[in-house]
Amino acid sequence: MKKFLSVLFFAAALAAFALSACNKNASGVAELVETDGNTVVLRAVKTDTSLSLADALQSLKDEGKLDFTVQNGDYGLEILSVNGYAPDSDKNEFWAIYTTLGEYEGTSYSNTEWVFEYGGKTLGTSNFGVSGLPMVEGELYVITISINNF
Repeated sequence: MKKFLSVLFFAAALAAFALSACNKNASGVAELVETDGNTVVLRAVKTDTSLSLADALQSLKDEGKLDFTVQNGDYGLEILSVNGYAPDSDKNEFWAIYTTLGEYEGTSYSNTEWVFEYGGKTLGTSNFGVSGLPMVEGELYVITISINNF
């Protein structure tokens, strides 16, 4: 019985460790600058490259500051809705991600082929989805509705 309880305790401890590793604490890594039905603007307030934009969004959601839904897609998390708004496929709308984070540690995170202007800054189209953008202090991250004109 003692051996069974030891194995059970070990299994419970291992499960708790695994769950804590999955739930990254992104509290305080980003601040919500602005939000409306179609645009969300965040600023990273500290650098933590182990955390992604998705982690920061989840933290803001947990704090009741933002609402959004996602699903796993072919290239990571796909944003479905933000604050109750979902893109209108009849209008060719989609969620676009822009950032001031250009090149960081040898990786290009955005390009300026398509840009978004905000607060006197030019943000480039993200080369990564929300789960692939690291949080870097001072950088802006914008999620907004865009229209596909192709």
